[in-house]
Amino acid sequence: MNRVILLVLFCFAMVGLTLAQQAAPTGVPAAPPPPETAESAPVEIPASPATAAPVPVGNTPTVVPDAQEARELPLDSEPFDVRAHRRVTEYNQRHQQRERHMSSYDNVTVRDPGLVRFADPRKVQVELSDELDRERTSEELSADYAEQAHDVQGKAQALEEFIAKRRQTLDELNKPEGSSRRQDLETALANLARQPSSPETLAAMREIDRRLAETDRNEKDLPAQLSQNQQETADAAQELAKLQALQQAYEKEAKAFTADALSARQNRLRLANKLEYFVVRAQAEDTLEQGRKSLETAEHLSPSSQVEDLLRGPGSTTKSDTSLERMRECINKSGDVRACRQATHQE
Repeated sequence: MNRVILLVLFCFAMVGLTLAQQAAPTGVPAAPPPPETAESAPVEIPASPATAAPVPVGNTPTVVPDAQEARELPLDSEPFDVRAHRRVTEYNQRHQQRERHMSSYDNVTVRDPGLVRFADPRKVQVELSDELDRERTSEELSADYAEQAHDVQGKAQALEEFIAKRRQTLDELNKPEGSSRRQDLETALANLARQPSSPETLAAMREIDRRLAETDRNEKDLPAQLSQNQQETADAAQELAKLQALQQAYEKEAKAFTADALSARQNRLRLANKLEYFVVRAQAEDTLEQGRKSLETAEHLSPSSQVEDLLRGPGSTTKSDTSLERMRECINKSGDVRACRQATHQE
């Protein structure tokens, strides 16, 4: 019997071992490929951080790498003083570049004075560009200062409203209504005390007593409230004066930049007239130079010596004089001009 039990247990053990061996490959990781396969497989290279595309996350602000992209930011995100300084700086840089162009034209004309007539129009064009740039930059700065003055005006208006509220509060605190109101409450409380006791009377007395206590607190805090309101009103008035002065300064700068833009526009008109003069004068000089050359090379056509000798020959003159004498004699004799003329031609 024990042998049978041991045999059954041995069979169960063998079956469990076989099942474990069959299930083992599914849980064991696969063997690595042979060396030649592993070497031939392509190696994936991760992208470098410089070429990786940025991933926007929520409202994270974009980092601007250089000044060129910073210039393209919205004006609302740029402080006023930074924006005004940037406009002036960029204009000065462009102005210096144009001055270098003007110096190059001057250097060329020094080396070759004959190029002055070509350099002058170029210099006027550079000056035109500079005045146009100054006009536009001045208009932008004028708009910036005018906008800043408008913002300051809004803050000054809010401060004026605050001062008006504080002055109204001071007027209410200075009104002599507290003492008369206290007397009325004390009189009402004394009258209620003389009446028969009842729940309504007691409630009314408690309410009057509460109001008297509130009046006492207000009278006690009245000096501090008056002092605080007076101080706040005075400080606000000083700040208002500073804001108004700042607004006037901004408006003055806006008007000055507007005048600069107008001056640049007038200069542009004068430079345009000067450029037109240079163009017309250059055309006239070219025409005069071509005319001078054509006149210097002009050749006249003269008759040949044979023609002149023939025209000066004695035969033709004698024949002509003889015919004329005969026609005059005929006219004198006959008086018939037509017949004498025809007879002369027939000869």
